[in-house]
Amino acid sequence: MITRRRALVLAVLVLLLLVAALVVGIGRWWLAPVPPRADAEAADALAATLDRVLQRSAQAMPPGLAIRTLVTAADDPQAAGLAGPVCDSMVNRLARLPGLRVASCRSTGAEIAADLDDRALSRLLAVDYLVKGRLQSLPRDRLRVQLVLHDMRGDRERWRIDEEMAASDLQGLPTRVAREAAPALGQPASAATEPTIAAEAYARFLRATQLFRRPAIEERREALRLVDEVLAVEPDHAPSLYLRMALRSRLDGFETGGPADQGSAAQAAAAQAALMGETHKLGERLLAVDPGDRRGNILLLNAAIDGRRWDEAFRRGDALLQHAQQQPGVLRIVARLYLMAGYVQRAQALAFEAARLDALDAESIEYLATTHGMQRRDQVMRELLTVARQIGHGSLDLFDAVLAHRRADWPDFERAMTAYATNTQRPADWVPAYARGVADAREREPAAQLLDGHDPSTRHYMSDYFFEYALLGDVRRSLQAIRHHARQPPRLWLEYLWWPELAAVRQQAGFAEAMSELGLTRLWQERGAPDLCQPGTDGRWACR
Repeated sequence: MITRRRALVLAVLVLLLLVAALVVGIGRWWLAPVPPRADAEAADALAATLDRVLQRSAQAMPPGLAIRTLVTAADDPQAAGLAGPVCDSMVNRLARLPGLRVASCRSTGAEIAADLDDRALSRLLAVDYLVKGRLQSLPRDRLRVQLVLHDMRGDRERWRIDEEMAASDLQGLPTRVAREAAPALGQPASAATEPTIAAEAYARFLRATQLFRRPAIEERREALRLVDEVLAVEPDHAPSLYLRMALRSRLDGFETGGPADQGSAAQAAAAQAALMGETHKLGERLLAVDPGDRRGNILLLNAAIDGRRWDEAFRRGDALLQHAQQQPGVLRIVARLYLMAGYVQRAQALAFEAARLDALDAESIEYLATTHGMQRRDQVMRELLTVARQIGHGSLDLFDAVLAHRRADWPDFERAMTAYATNTQRPADWVPAYARGVADAREREPAAQLLDGHDPSTRHYMSDYFFEYALLGDVRRSLQAIRHHARQPPRLWLEYLWWPELAAVRQQAGFAEAMSELGLTRLWQERGAPDLCQPGTDGRWACR
């Protein structure tokens, strides 16, 4: 999970991560190593829970397919480095077949899924088809690729590839798989092709993706050099353009604690503004090559939010929904857009559909839990958070803190807030005094002053603690922080404005003024009122 705080500094990167599976070659670079596997009994129990909470038995499900992570030998690091990107690129291409839902490779590699047999995995994901296979490195930059499409309904093989190919041929493999597998999946034959680049350039690109996964900054700089070489001869190669931006983000410190993270608020804002400019340029460049490119639309959607052009952002979001109804990552992005603007129930519907399409997409489950929590459905929220953890999602401690706050369980509240603060990679020594202030109104002012005293960089990183002040019952300081951020480009902290714990803050006149400054009231006038706000007879908005 990308937390509210980190999202403040990494807004554009968050959207890049959410659609990273759309990028051939970047694949699963952000995932931590898979922890020890769960057993079949736990998986079966989870499948029954998913059937119930996602209504998988009560409502018809579109035909589904999952691709297992390709098997590689332990002594074959080159193949291991390619297995994830190859899997992701096949998912991306197959997901474009109409009427077919495709689970992500991240889902099939989840802790509870990775070591299950085929039947147990298909039950967990509620899919009828599995693709599995093996990747093996050979001399002279060649590979052996083995893939099989298995129909779980009849327990039979429907299609197979077993051949040697040059590494550069991997870029055409997803299109080939979609074309040859479509008839077996009951889908119309696909004539679409993906643009390819010269073998030498593609070899550089593959090498760059492998270096990108490594922690050493020198290797990432070498990856950036290789990508620049690819773009010098193939300037419109979208995967390289995406990889270059991801490398820039890391080398500039947006992820790894560099200048953009550790500097002043002004430095962070300037670095983020520069990255947003690059994002907008990349989005326009991708759409100039292909007006239907989802990646370009998503990047420009984010740029529109940054510029307070909410009407444009929602038009792009609605267009994405029309063309990518079976892609959970896209549904999740648009759910986040609606939630930022206060349309909680619409966000919930989108997150629900994303989770139905790919039940092991932990972020969709998280969003579903969030929207239920915003409507005080604590039991449902708690159950969904449990599901998310079973799938392997971490960093849900802030939600635990909210639930503990609601039941006035102050020891649990302090534990959850300590875990949350620790996960932000910032000091957590302020939490005990803060928790005392939340539990005892007499300790409120010292706790608030403690937060007031934090350095500007930390305060900026932590959204000026507007949510913490609200939990503390300090409406004035919470509203002050919200109004401060309303004067800056919109960020994902907006999602947190709609929790019940901020009701007293929303009822202040200054809150509606902040929403007006953000441009949200203009959006509400055009698209209708959000769940918790209404226009008054005098034209002013009031929220509850």
